[in-house]
This record gives sequence, C-alpha cells and structure tokens, in this order.
Amino acid sequence: MLFSYNWLKSFFSGELPEPKKLAEILTLHSFEVESLEKKGTDWILGIDVLPDRAGDCLSHIGIAREISVLLNKKLILPKVKINTKGKGSISVEVADSKDCLRYIACAMDNVKIGSSPKWLKEKLEACGLNSINNVVDATNYVMLETGQPLHAFDFNNVSGGHIVVRRAKKGEKIMTLSEKEYILNENILVIADSNMPMALAGIKGGKIAEISNKTTKIILESANFNAKLISQTARKLNLRTDASVRFENNIDPNLAEIALNRVISMIEEIANGKVVSKISDVYKSKAKTRKIVLEIKEVSRIIGIEIPKKDIINILVKLGFGVKETKSKLLVEVPTYRQDIIIPENLIEEIGRIFGYEKVVEELPRGYLEPIKRNESTYWQNKARDILKELKFTEIYMYSFIGDEEKNVFQLKAEEIVNPVSAFYNYLRPTLIPQMAKTIKENLKFFKDIAVFEIGKSFTKDKETFTLSGGVSCCDFYCLKACLNTLFDKLGVKNVSYSLIKDKSFWNKGKTADIIVKGEKIGNIGYLSMDICQVLGLNKNVVYFEINFEKLEKNCSRKKTYEAISYHPPALRDISGIISDEVSVDDIIDLIKKKGGQLLKSAEVFDVYKGNGIPQGKKSVSFHLVYQSEEKTLDSKTVDSLRDGLVNELNQGVNWEERK
Repeated sequence: MLFSYNWLKSFFSGELPEPKKLAEILTLHSFEVESLEKKGTDWILGIDVLPDRAGDCLSHIGIAREISVLLNKKLILPKVKINTKGKGSISVEVADSKDCLRYIACAMDNVKIGSSPKWLKEKLEACGLNSINNVVDATNYVMLETGQPLHAFDFNNVSGGHIVVRRAKKGEKIMTLSEKEYILNENILVIADSNMPMALAGIKGGKIAEISNKTTKIILESANFNAKLISQTARKLNLRTDASVRFENNIDPNLAEIALNRVISMIEEIANGKVVSKISDVYKSKAKTRKIVLEIKEVSRIIGIEIPKKDIINILVKLGFGVKETKSKLLVEVPTYRQDIIIPENLIEEIGRIFGYEKVVEELPRGYLEPIKRNESTYWQNKARDILKELKFTEIYMYSFIGDEEKNVFQLKAEEIVNPVSAFYNYLRPTLIPQMAKTIKENLKFFKDIAVFEIGKSFTKDKETFTLSGGVSCCDFYCLKACLNTLFDKLGVKNVSYSLIKDKSFWNKGKTADIIVKGEKIGNIGYLSMDICQVLGLNKNVVYFEINFEKLEKNCSRKKTYEAISYHPPALRDISGIISDEVSVDDIIDLIKKKGGQLLKSAEVFDVYKGNGIPQGKKSVSFHLVYQSEEKTLDSKTVDSLRDGLVNELNQGVNWEERK
C-alpha cells in the first residue's frame, strides 16, 4: 500500500527522520518498505503490510502508531467535532449478525456536491486514488486515514429511507459504480433498500444510489462485515477493491464509530452538510478486549537475550496494551484493534521486534543429540533385502489385497474389506504367494529367468505380520534352498532344518518343506499344488518360499564366530545312492553330519534324480563331500576310509544303496 510521508508527518508535532531513514527503521522493526518515490513536495512509501497486521496498519494512523513507538514520539490524532445532531432516524435492519457484526448509519442534508479542496485531492492522488467529488473523496480519505471503509448513498434513491443488510436472492442483479452488472446468489451479502440491492457489502457500491451532482441528502454507512464472507465474494466475483482488502483482514468493529464521526466532520467542513438524523447503530455482540497472561521469563527464553522487565512493560504500553504487573507475570489487556494478538508468543514477538532483533547476539547452538535408537525390525528387513539382492533377486512391491479368484483357488481364509478400492481387491491378503505367483506368470511372458522377492504385510483376523516371500524360475528346489541357507547364515540364524510339509494347503505336499528354526516352523519352501498351477495356468516348475519374518527376526544375530583357516588342502569325494522316495534329503544330510566325523567339513546335494534306471518309489541322490584337517594333509587312503565308513552308516540308517 502507498503511504504519504507528509501525511504521516501530520500526526506528530516535531520532524520525522528523512524518508530514506524512516523507511529503514520501518523495514527493520515493522514492515518492509518496498519502494520510496518522490512526488512533488512529498515522498511516497510503498509499504508491504503483512496480512496479520492489515486490520490495523492498512491506514496512515496505523503506520503512524508504529512510528510513534519506534521513535518514542507522541501520536497526535485529528480532532473530531460534529456541529449538529439530528432528531430523525435511519431505519436499519441486519438479517444476520454473523454476516454483519456492526452497522452504523446516519443522514446528512444540505450537502453541496462539488470539487474537493486541493489538499484533499493531493493526498488521495499520492496514495493512488482519483478525486471524484467532495463527499466520495471524504469517505476515501477517512478509509486511508483510519483503515475503515465507508460508503455514501443518495438518500432520495433509497426506497423508504430503509436499509437492509441481507443475503442476496438467487438471480438478483446489481449494477455497480463501475457500470458492470453482476448476477447474485444466496452466498453474497448486499446492502439493500426495501426493493433491491444498492451495494455489494464491503466491496463496492451500486449505481442506483450513486452520489451525483444533484445529490443534496445522503446516508453515510460505516460497518463491519464477516471477513470470510467478504473474501469469498470478492474472489467469486473477481472484484477486489480497497474496501474488500481491508474487510478481508478483520477490522476492529469499534473503528466503525470513530471513522463515521471523522467523515461527518469532514463533510460538514468541505460540503456544508448537516446531520439530520440520530446515528443508528446495530451492534449486537460488542468486541471486547482480550486478556493474556505473559510470563516474564518466557520473553528472554524465546527471544534469546535478557530484556529488562521495565523495558518489556514500556514497550507494551507504548504499543497500546494495558499492563498489570505481578511478581513474575504480566496481565496484558489487548486493544480491540490488535486482533492479531491471541497468545503470549504474539506479545513476545511484538516485544522482540520493537526492542530490536539486531541486538540478539550470535551464538552457536548448544545441546545434546541423543543417538537414534535402532529399529531392529527395519534393520533386519533391510539386511535381508541386501542379501537377497546380492543373490540376484529383484525386489517387487505388490498390493496388500486379493480378489475372489485368489481366495477361492488357494482356499484362503481372508478378511473382507468394507470399502474396497476395486472389485478385484476386496480381501486383505493372508499370504503373499497368490500375488507372487501371478506376478511371476506375467513376467515370464517377457523374461526367461526370474528371481523376485517381497517383504510385505500379510493379514489375519487378529493381527498383521511382516512376511518375506519369493519365487524363482531359474533354479530348482535345492538351488533355492541353498540361497535361503546363505540368507540365514548371513543373518546369523542357526539350527535351521527342513521337513516335508504335513499340513494340507496350496503347497505341493510331495515337493514342499517346512522351514524350521530351533524346533519352530517359520515358513515353507517348495512348489505349488498341481491343481492350482493348472487352474491358473502357472508355470509348475517355479519354486516359491514364504517366511514369517517376525519369527525369523527373533533368531537373527549380529554375533559372529571366527575360525582359523586350515593351511592344509581339502580332499573332495562324491557319493551317490538310491534311497526310498519317502526319505527326505534333509534327513540324509542330518545323518551325514552326525556320522561323518570331525574331518568332514561340508556335504552338499548336487543331484536328485527319478526316472529311467531308478526303481519305482525310489530316487537317486548325490552329494559333494569335503574333508579337511587343521593339522596335516589327508592322504587318499584316509579319505577313502572315511568315505566308505560314511556309506556304511548310510546303508544302516536309510537303506542306502550305493551307485558306482
């Protein structure tokens, strides 16, 4: 907004700092002065008044009040003297006091419409307004001076001398002073007479009651409207005016009376008008001063420097606040024109800016930053992700929902969603396997080999659980098992074993194993049932795994055991044998570990075969055996003896028939 330097000077008895210096002071303590321009004998300051202060500082008196505090100068307000008071009355009706907090009106007669005095024209033009006539100019002048918009109606064009503040009727029309017609609705507040709207409340006057050269009797309006309603109307009609900008920012309702008296005195002076009615004042819920308790110690704590108590009180008093002092607190009474002051921190901000933020000494922050406690679940999930990615798995993300097809085909007990995002996703998934299978099926259309995994939530009626699931098309059961063993080893999980699945589910009972850690089942690894693969058209050679990650996490450990590396070379031997199809490979491995002796370092399956040359109901299993001593190099005779002894143990334990 534009402010006249000469006008601001008129509120003080002495001289003000030169315009450039005054602009620096205001910028440092109040508002940024964006422009400074010389205009004739005056200087025009373009001040960026912040929205929270627009209620009291979009006016010359508001800025002058700031200057008086900053320069410790006495503020001199214009003297208002009304020569006469009429006996008649203006009929005012306010339909809803929430829309119009206050409405004041009075009538003036014998008004002589003409050109404004030179001094008035100059002040209006300095602030960017054009001179129209002495009455309209007086209302604009008082708005710029006090911050309260006012309006004048031609009395003879107000039907019955009756004013109604109401919502517009749907389809009502109004022609504004700018000769533009607007179609109104029930969300727009208007000032009307007995017949039709005369003005858009708080925004712009209408053509019907315009002040003209023939006007001799007027009605003056000074009101306070609902800020939100005025803002919405101005945006809807794309009509923002000097008045609407002020009303949008919560003007003090008590300012309406001050401004009305001021404009009456001006019209009496420059237009020879006389008040011929009592002042009608509809003011149901009067604005009251707000009281805030301010703890003195909080001022220094928040601002960062010690400010003496007497300085705090002095600043508040100069700003217009009432202050009652106690030992450690101040009871501060906030004037109604400072509607931005609501909490103690608002007061502290006022104290800080007037005292001077430039006085705050630079100081490095001090304090103790407590180390963040590690989220164990997140740590182990991320660790598992890294390990699987190193094993050439790709992480995927799937929806947490499944549809009727997956539920029915996999025979799942799933919780139904009350408000599903889609008819295809109307259940919470109790397992990740159905979506994993469909994802792999779709991707096999484009890729030959797939190895994917997801760590996500599965849901039962009572809880949700983090689950690790995956599938591969590029290797068999034992290859995937080796990958999981690597995962378990790097997570520090010990005592992992596998056992053929026993429960009836969507897994292939003959080709799926339970994953067991310390006697507790934590998941499964294997193939899907042939029926499901056939119904859904899934690749039957894809092998899957699913692990309850929360159970796995309980067995994870960061502790590591290190052993010295033997200087002596390992000795390798292979064994192959035919066993019953009912004997699991894991049972054989357990037996090998028990009977293999201390020199047996590892036993790994490298082939499992059924088919031509193998009797019905049996399978061929082959192992790589690694023998190594920490004390000496093993000779062939010793290694062969150990191997033959192990074969004998297998013959007795699982009816092992060695294949040569």
